[in-house]
Amino acid sequence: MLTRVIARRDMNVAVSESTQVWMMLAWIGGTAEQQAKHAASVLHGGVVPCLAYSEPEHGADLAANRFVAVPDGGHYVLSGEKWPINRGRTSTHVVVLGTTGDDTTPAKRLQSMFLVDRSQVLSGTVTGVPRVPTHGLRGCDISGVAFDDARVDASARLGAEGEGLELALRGLLITRTFCTGLSLGTGDTMLRTVAGFLSDRILYDGAASEIPYVSESLANAYLSLLVAECESLVAMRGLHLYTEQFSIWGNLTKVQVARMVDFNTKVLARTLGARYFMRAPEHVGTFQKMLRDGAVVSVFDGSEPVCLDSIALQLPALVKAHGHDRDEDWRALYDLGAELPAFEPHRVSVFGRGRDATFASLPALIDRLAALEASAGCDEDRLAVLRAQAEHLRQELDTLLARAHDIRRSAVQNPATPAPETGKTTPPALLRVAEELSDLHAKIAALGIWLFNRDQLDAFFADGAWLEAALTRHKVREYGTGDLDPATARALVDRMNAQRTGHELFSLRTVRLAAPGAREATTA
Repeated sequence: MLTRVIARRDMNVAVSESTQVWMMLAWIGGTAEQQAKHAASVLHGGVVPCLAYSEPEHGADLAANRFVAVPDGGHYVLSGEKWPINRGRTSTHVVVLGTTGDDTTPAKRLQSMFLVDRSQVLSGTVTGVPRVPTHGLRGCDISGVAFDDARVDASARLGAEGEGLELALRGLLITRTFCTGLSLGTGDTMLRTVAGFLSDRILYDGAASEIPYVSESLANAYLSLLVAECESLVAMRGLHLYTEQFSIWGNLTKVQVARMVDFNTKVLARTLGARYFMRAPEHVGTFQKMLRDGAVVSVFDGSEPVCLDSIALQLPALVKAHGHDRDEDWRALYDLGAELPAFEPHRVSVFGRGRDATFASLPALIDRLAALEASAGCDEDRLAVLRAQAEHLRQELDTLLARAHDIRRSAVQNPATPAPETGKTTPPALLRVAEELSDLHAKIAALGIWLFNRDQLDAFFADGAWLEAALTRHKVREYGTGDLDPATARALVDRMNAQRTGHELFSLRTVRLAAPGAREATTA
């Protein structure tokens, strides 16, 4: 939530301050002594870390990095350049991957991780690389950092020698989940800006927002934000409850939430019309800024293709685990009022053995829906539709996993001829399955949130019309003109406008926002 409310105001602040989260790597891979040392530094203030994984020649291929960390007595000597890096020039600490192995070391054990306090470098230099011109985030220090024979104490190494790549991936699985807050924050501001502008603009003798095409577009964009919020909330709760399962889950969530907000961006730009393209001194300029800044979410901390590839590689494990899940009470995962255990980042694993609590909960959610009784806002007709939609989700999951199995088997039996000149050989058809699983994951999350919170949230949430509309979409991240029935579109727009004019976050819950210029939010 903190990331979300900061991002909706200014992505530059959110992204710049987000580097603080990288200190958690000390809690994943550090010793008790390192954890105590870094906790004291962080609590004292003034720690500004940056994450230095990428290199100019290798992009997302971290295993190909050439930055070296040579052991020398009780020290390491670090040399090489990392780029592009958020806060490469202005950080006080650098989390950096360096090669400590040699030609005989397996590729996955070549690199080690270091948390370098720049003020504690014993000799040599650590310097910033000039800022990179970018289309968005122009207030951020997107630059690089260069080490020239920089000697550091061996205690700067986190984890065992050769464990760096694994630690890096474990950290990214957590931050990919956090990225959903950035998408939701920018998505909120873009929809709020467009809805506010069009509500005040008079066309054809009425508010432009009441033109049926415009009204439906706003309703659909609002619905997408609600579903994206469900996916984000369930994932954040899952981090506490099923921490070991995020090797698939973290990727699914980052891809899906970013895609839903990015699709909204295109629709809202079209709805805003020529104003979207103008640099007039009006508040709609905020939309263009958020469009540029928010576009980075699908690129960093593992781009969309990287996340989809990671999911695709784990599909055999997901297929194998499917149908063998324990029967358990899923209330803690979906009930927003249920207490959560403390988050233990050291439990994050690079391989979750195909487990995913959201998919595993679907049979129980279907049973819970079958036992649900009609209510004033949700009659038997709607329950019947929702039950059919939920059963379709189960069939869709079974079909997708069967397809993944067939594609994998075909790829093994019929390798490409000629062999590709790259070590990355994931069949695109498997990435397509990963995409469709991301959609399905969000639909199940929305169903679970609705089933376990109907008695706690308001009538709009409880009647389930929004859920029915979301589950009706073929791809929940996308929508088209004429998809919504007029009554549901009206209910969504009314709810959106009530939250907009009532200074509330666009959310399934009531989250009051601070008034413009206020230093603190008032209590709801």
